[in-house]
Amino acid sequence: MLAKLNIKPITFTVIVLYAIELLDELIYGLYGATLPVLKDDLALNYVQIGLLSTIPGLVSIALEPFIGILGDTRFRRAIVRGGILATTFALALVAFGQTYAMILVAFCILYVASGCYVNMAQATLMDMNPARTEHTMARWVLVGGVGVAIAPLLVTIAFGIGYGWREMYLAFAGAAGVYVALVWRIAFDSHEGAEEEHIAPRQLLRDFFAGLRNSMLLRLVLLTELADLMLDKLYEVTGLYFYDVVGVDFTQAALASATFTFIGLTGEVLLIPLLERVNGIRVLRLSSVVVIVFYIAFLLVPFVWAKYVLIALVSFSTAGWFAILRGRTFSTLPGQSGMVVAITALGNLSILITPTILGAIADAFGLQSAMWLLLIGPIALLIGLPRK
Repeated sequence: MLAKLNIKPITFTVIVLYAIELLDELIYGLYGATLPVLKDDLALNYVQIGLLSTIPGLVSIALEPFIGILGDTRFRRAIVRGGILATTFALALVAFGQTYAMILVAFCILYVASGCYVNMAQATLMDMNPARTEHTMARWVLVGGVGVAIAPLLVTIAFGIGYGWREMYLAFAGAAGVYVALVWRIAFDSHEGAEEEHIAPRQLLRDFFAGLRNSMLLRLVLLTELADLMLDKLYEVTGLYFYDVVGVDFTQAALASATFTFIGLTGEVLLIPLLERVNGIRVLRLSSVVVIVFYIAFLLVPFVWAKYVLIALVSFSTAGWFAILRGRTFSTLPGQSGMVVAITALGNLSILITPTILGAIADAFGLQSAMWLLLIGPIALLIGLPRK
């Protein structure tokens, strides 16, 4: 089939690996854009909303280190297959779930499944070109940005013609089913341990603890998680902020999420050629200062139109953060991408409770007050980035 389409196997593999990130971010974008409606339909408070991220994250952290360690063995292919199958099932479960508990279980499955098929796809791309991890991550983030940008737009259109969040999740379950057939054709054998028939658990554990003693790796993992406060964590509450604090309707709140993602996507497009000319650390340091200024203005300005402009500027300025930080993280352990995934999963503990903390502060003092905590992200980059 590939020969008839004149597509080389390695090209097909690369396309599918990037397409996996597209699917994952479509799902993530769907969650952020539909969150205000889901909150109202299930009558949830802010703490319950926070727990929809915190509890699945805890479950994922408990399992992802083992997934990452096994990902450096011949079992990587099986891990990816199981992850995409579980994602298809979990999306359908969200669509049909009638209780908060059932939705929570579905999100737990989604988080763990993402750790299986998305992280291993990302790791495989890093193994295929270890000398250009930042550039590969820039393209990875760009593809993901397309997914996050499209999702709220699809939600806005669906809401406008009368469909609800359940129908959207069901449609995404069907899309994930298509990926099952695509993933089944890929070998996932670019890492060092792919051809080893015998697995040495003690050696894998020694490699894991050696990674935990790598100070630069740990610093980059922590900075990546803290930077996420101004990336995914800000995106997750953007719709809620515009609906509950600014006072716009559901459609306009979804438009705010769409603005965040589309402008961020523009920044990600520009990042790819920029990294060919400018050092990534310099980009991070300069953009951190800019983000602090824009974000404070976003929280303080009273005009709705100005808030749309400022959230767009914040998103544009943070576009390169994840790609640069994660790319450098993988470069600290070349050939051991699964081990990087395992250690990165442990790093999630530093940021995992953030949604619940934000929810508790929002319930006690209002969402406007809770939003100030996200400034920790750019401040951490200014303090913790390597000087060279």
